[in-house]
Amino acid sequence: MSTYLAEPASTAARDHASNTRHGRGRGGLGEPSDGSRTDALLVAAVRLGDLSAFAELYRRHSAVAGYVARAESDAGNDPDDVVAEAFSSVLASLAKGGGPRESFQAYLTTAVRRIAHRRNVQGRRRATLGYGSAMDSLVLNEDLSIRAFESTTLMRAFHSLPVRWQAVLWCVEVEGLKPAATARVMELSPNGVSSLLIRAREGLRQAYLQEHVTVAPDDPCIDFSRHLGKFVRNAVREAARQRVDHHVAVCRRCHEAVQDLKETNAGMTGA
Repeated sequence: MSTYLAEPASTAARDHASNTRHGRGRGGLGEPSDGSRTDALLVAAVRLGDLSAFAELYRRHSAVAGYVARAESDAGNDPDDVVAEAFSSVLASLAKGGGPRESFQAYLTTAVRRIAHRRNVQGRRRATLGYGSAMDSLVLNEDLSIRAFESTTLMRAFHSLPVRWQAVLWCVEVEGLKPAATARVMELSPNGVSSLLIRAREGLRQAYLQEHVTVAPDDPCIDFSRHLGKFVRNAVREAARQRVDHHVAVCRRCHEAVQDLKETNAGMTGA
């Protein structure tokens, strides 16, 4: 962590410890005297100006941030600088009243990944100077590729999921974190992470299939067509399945949609 951020935080931590012993803790959150505040309480305290709370968040999460930075950074890019910039960025967001609303560490590791990627792009761009424009054009276009990827069917399906499902999928599938590290991110047990990941992966498959179904607000079949992704994945209850089966048997459009979804489902890796 950079000196300009770590030293003020350390000083503030000593001040906060003194204030707590004398009942003058800032933030009005009534934290216990042993300092065992949750991440959510610490984040709230930082928004109220308590730098010692941010020092504690740094202590808790810098190891995982460093792991992600090392995994995401190209050779020649300093992971420690990435971590320092990520923490500084998060602190700036919190100071403005923004920042994480769910998992602090999931928010932080996302910031680390984005900063590492930006530095990688900048490093590759610098490396191509003097060697013509072809490679440089490829690097410059990487951001366009990312934006295109984020608009794909898969990403639309991902963003339709509950926040906790998105978080566990992001940590495991994108950040490449192990279950133990993800458990710290999600504030769950490793078994809890495994269970949540199973549900999230299945939810993503269903949402991905559903994205292939065009559902208009005035669609006369909307009561059936909005559930076809789950239907094809055998994720609806028996009574609902019987209703959909009957509808699909008499509705040509929905029958064709189901056949298309079955083909897509069959081609999904690991489905």
